[in-house]
Amino acid sequence: MIVPEVNDVVDYIPIRFWSSANQACYGRFRQWLIDGGYGDSALKIYGCGVRLTMGRLQKPYLQISEQDLTRMEQFIRDHYEREGTCSGYLKGVAKFREYLRQIKGLDKPPKQVNWEHYLTGLPDWLAGFVTQNVVHMSRNWLPEEKYVRSMNAAGRITRFLRWANEHQPLHSLEDLTPELWYGYVDERLAAGIKPISLNGELSRQFGLLYHFQALGEPVNRRFLLIEKLKRGPTLHKDVPAEQLRAIYRAILVDSRRDHVGVRRMGIMDRAWFLLMLQSGLRVGEVGRIRLYELDLSEQRLRIEQSEGLKNRIVFLSDLTVEALQAYLAVRGPTQYDHLFIYRHRPFTKTYCIQRMRTYSKRCGYKVTPHQLRHSCATLLLNAGAPVVTVKTLLGHKQVDTTLTYARLYDQTMAGHYYRAMGQIEGRPSLDLDEAAMADEPEIQELLTRLEQYVRTPEQQCLVGQLKEQLLLTVNC
Repeated sequence: MIVPEVNDVVDYIPIRFWSSANQACYGRFRQWLIDGGYGDSALKIYGCGVRLTMGRLQKPYLQISEQDLTRMEQFIRDHYEREGTCSGYLKGVAKFREYLRQIKGLDKPPKQVNWEHYLTGLPDWLAGFVTQNVVHMSRNWLPEEKYVRSMNAAGRITRFLRWANEHQPLHSLEDLTPELWYGYVDERLAAGIKPISLNGELSRQFGLLYHFQALGEPVNRRFLLIEKLKRGPTLHKDVPAEQLRAIYRAILVDSRRDHVGVRRMGIMDRAWFLLMLQSGLRVGEVGRIRLYELDLSEQRLRIEQSEGLKNRIVFLSDLTVEALQAYLAVRGPTQYDHLFIYRHRPFTKTYCIQRMRTYSKRCGYKVTPHQLRHSCATLLLNAGAPVVTVKTLLGHKQVDTTLTYARLYDQTMAGHYYRAMGQIEGRPSLDLDEAAMADEPEIQELLTRLEQYVRTPEQQCLVGQLKEQLLLTVNC
């Protein structure tokens, strides 16, 4: 056993002199780390930090308070100059704090937004408005999302407001003018910021102004007439089949490793990878799955309060069910009812992103978790699933959204084209001879007169479609 390096050992009591209760607590803590997938190196360095803490505090483990642990963290910072040692001991104390909270049945304190970071540079009245607006929006967010989404919202709202206040002191919402926004946009575009990002910031400004306009605050109505920047069509990128196979093989390799922690992660990674690829889940939805929402016997999963607070049912393939069963066998006990647990806590989006980065880099690719969802839509559509079915499975409001997620493989598209043309060419009612069209002077005259009133491209398109349908009707 490694003895902690202590510069001030006057009050340190070695573990062999501890009470039996504290010795047992330390043993259970080590096993808790092992169950969470920690390796030998983490056990050694974390164990040193915890033995130092318990040996100096000399208190029954259930009486150790947050203040005691905070005091020990400061002691470690003051007495250990080597960065690796200090960092390792502090991490050990942090894990011990988490363990004590768990066995005491205490919830982890929620993270607080650092408002000073976002509001510095704004007048007090505007800082108050921003805070109220973010709190108002957060009422529609899931509890586990509030911290991150509050930071994102505060950042998007205040970036322009700080810039505007530097260029022209703001005294009321009426001082927010289109001219200020256009100046900000020009500067940001020159810095390489994409139009989609600026459109997102503009939406936040609209939300702020509409919120306080409804509360009776005067606002600059010209600002609300600003149009968003035009951008090209959204082309979501799915993952080619050969890359999917390579990444899946890499996950399988980890799921069969000798190292217990790595093997458990590989088994868990296989389960969420297939959930995203074959059931189309979002990254955030994967982390929110509760055990009671999973029905393996019926091969379905209930997704509660996903994006937009909508609920839906998704179906599970045989391969996904097998992967989930394998994961549940190694999941282990935990105080949480979340399906996916990493080191005793529900895993986050960051976990999925980092793991996918590891696997894709190992294979020589660059793939993100959300691309698996795009690939799910593409694979389903190319297999012949109706677009409305795919829309429902993915939880989209509009069919157009589903279509932007998916692309047809070239071979599939060619097959669709030749089958359709075969049916069209076999119809005796469709005659593409232009001379036949001239035999209908009344229709031609009507269409000619109609075209005189066309003013916009949309009207031209509409008249073109009408012309086509009328002529087809006549020739049928």
